[in-house]
Amino acid sequence: MSDMRTLHSVTRRCGWGGLGGLAAGAVIGCSSMGQDLSALGESIMPVNPDKAVRLMVDPHDPDNRRRGTVLIANSPFGGADAYLAMYRDRVENERDPLVKAASIGALGRYGGPEDAPRIAGALGDEQELQVRWEAAKALQRIHNPTVVSPLLQTLGDEGEQPDIRVATAVALGQYPQDRVFQGLIGALDAVELSVNLAAQQSLVMLTGEDFRLDPRAWLRWYNAVEQPFARQQEYLYPTYQRRQTWLEKLAFWSTTTFEQPGPPAGLRPVSRRKTYPDSDEAPADETGG
Repeated sequence: MSDMRTLHSVTRRCGWGGLGGLAAGAVIGCSSMGQDLSALGESIMPVNPDKAVRLMVDPHDPDNRRRGTVLIANSPFGGADAYLAMYRDRVENERDPLVKAASIGALGRYGGPEDAPRIAGALGDEQELQVRWEAAKALQRIHNPTVVSPLLQTLGDEGEQPDIRVATAVALGQYPQDRVFQGLIGALDAVELSVNLAAQQSLVMLTGEDFRLDPRAWLRWYNAVEQPFARQQEYLYPTYQRRQTWLEKLAFWSTTTFEQPGPPAGLRPVSRRKTYPDSDEAPADETGG
């Protein structure tokens, strides 16, 4: 009951943001793809913040919990401490896979480096594709070298869905480590072209070079240089962009905007970093700021 009062207090303090409501005025990123926000209807009659909280904590209806979580996570106050605590709890303890997936997406959006290991644990979910998919995308937004091993394991799993392997290949583009380079080289030989291309893009990001999909050329270059990551490019997590729909144009009173790519939480700009060792331990100057 006290948690419920805290959540209501947050929504009353922050407000919902006017007539346009959450769905029409919110920043929309790739984490919200596939999640039903009923955008047009809710732009006309936006869900009351208190109702969204009630949906989020509904103990009897997982669909309500999922919908409430998505609404809160896409609101201007979705990163409040009370909600962060709930996302974290649900990532670890929620039984419904869609609610858990929505919570992973929310935590990836608002969490920090300390949340990366709990998100990475969801990569090993043997039953639910959506949970693994959200975990892989969330790890593109949070930087913590301790998750390199599970990311590489997923990338190298030929039985995993290609979209999930693509997402992990993208996430690995922020880690200039020898084993990451080798793992991405291995992914160039994957059966799926989408995995090959994602691995190539991350190799380009890490090295500033481009030998396309030729593993031998990449390895020849790698073995010939002393500092393969000296020209590393700045990593920005990807976001989803699309054209405005006619329904959104019809809702002339609101403006749909899209999230722009940005640096992951915990990752400093390349100009302020050193290449860190091939280890699961995050150096002290790498996890902050």
